[in-house]
Amino acid sequence: MNKTTNLLLPKELESFRFEIEDTLLSAMIITPYKRSTTFTESKFAGEPYLPYYQTYPKDITGEPMRLLAQINFAEMPPLKDFPSQGILQFFISSNIFVNADHYHEDIFQQFYKIRFYPTVDFEATVPQQEFLAQKADDQFPIDQELALQFLPIQEPVSALDYRAVHYLPTLIPSSEDVDLREIYLQHFLGAGAKIGGYAYFLEEDIRHESQLLKRYDVLLLQIDSNDEIGIMWADSGVGKFFINREKLLQRDFSDILFQWEHY
Repeated sequence: MNKTTNLLLPKELESFRFEIEDTLLSAMIITPYKRSTTFTESKFAGEPYLPYYQTYPKDITGEPMRLLAQINFAEMPPLKDFPSQGILQFFISSNIFVNADHYHEDIFQQFYKIRFYPTVDFEATVPQQEFLAQKADDQFPIDQELALQFLPIQEPVSALDYRAVHYLPTLIPSSEDVDLREIYLQHFLGAGAKIGGYAYFLEEDIRHESQLLKRYDVLLLQIDSNDEIGIMWADSGVGKFFINREKLLQRDFSDILFQWEHY
């Protein structure tokens, strides 16, 4: 159970402070900025850390994937349940955007790949031909390599998270004189780039009617569209990766839910 004394709330929600603070989760806000990075640094896009013994990831069709994100936990402030060191990588294939309408989910890692290296060999990385030969991809959501800054926060349940209706039942349905749910929606969408905390959904939480998907109860990574910095998932979309908390504690990244959606 998390508590805070400085959570900013609109005055209409102040009487629900206890209930809202009771939903708080630790999260790490990610601020990307333009800078070249080393092989081992945290980044969006760019060239990944790749030990000499590891092959470059390819999708099920044999096409090389591209690095979406690389997190070096040693560069990040501590975050509850997450590793304190090691490198976590997120690769996606351009084929994941083919025939995708406004929504896509996947748990099979055929067109994306998650890799975790518990220890980092700073002498082991060598340039890979697959990376050097990559062509421009208009559908890839990140225009250029971006370095990352991290800021730890505590955040309340996002408005469309499937748990919100259980955590904040008094906000649903609305009161007679003010639409409290709409006010909550305006202030706590869960948008942005982050690790942990609660996810941002454009329409509804995909897990709300699926016991299978509810096991993915931790937001491993979220990358939201940000046109100013050159991040765009189709039409102002968002990409998210979820993991089961027990799997995370075991540092087992083999079972991941990836979902992206756009308008």
